[in-house]
Amino acid sequence: MWIRREEFEKEDSAQEGVITRDIHRTFPAHDYFKDSDGDGQDSLYKICKAYSVYDEEIGYCQGQSFLAAVLLLHMPEEQAFCVLVKIMYEYGLRALYKNNFEDLHCKFYQLERLMQEQLPDLWSHFQELNLEAHMYASQWFLTLFTAKFPLCMVFHITDLLLCEGLNIIFNVALALLKTSKEDLLQADFEGALKFFRVQLPKRYRAAENARRLMEQACNIK
Repeated sequence: MWIRREEFEKEDSAQEGVITRDIHRTFPAHDYFKDSDGDGQDSLYKICKAYSVYDEEIGYCQGQSFLAAVLLLHMPEEQAFCVLVKIMYEYGLRALYKNNFEDLHCKFYQLERLMQEQLPDLWSHFQELNLEAHMYASQWFLTLFTAKFPLCMVFHITDLLLCEGLNIIFNVALALLKTSKEDLLQADFEGALKFFRVQLPKRYRAAENARRLMEQACNIK
């Protein structure tokens, strides 16, 4: 599949304001994206705007800029746009945004059942806390972990996604929960949410930690 991005980039998009705001928050510390008038933000804007026009039903969704940025770090604009379209359509990511996020909530249910089976003590603890999957895993699914986790880890996940498909998200999610189980079992509701938001992403800034996590994710059946 080869789609010419320029055909859609020239059209107006009702989501241009949302896209612009998102782009300024996308990897702001990265050299390629940190300048508001730099090539990185310009390319990212073009891809996100083109996708918002291309996908008339879903359009641009908040957080997609992170996935587009990851692709841009590996390939030219035209290819990055085509791969983004492929991930959204053929890999099924856009289905998570449809029908009032019905498929996304199905994924949350599946994750909780997998936890109940493979991490019963942690699942029981979350039940006691009334901590539901949507409270910590929404960005995991909607942005493929790109919004919060270090790039050294995100690159591994993107490779696995392209090779294995969207269900690799469950493997990575379970690996994260397994490696964090002892910390989470000691946490209350607010502490668990803070752990997911702050401590967990920091843990994988080290490339070796990210590599080990991916090994564990690949071994989960």
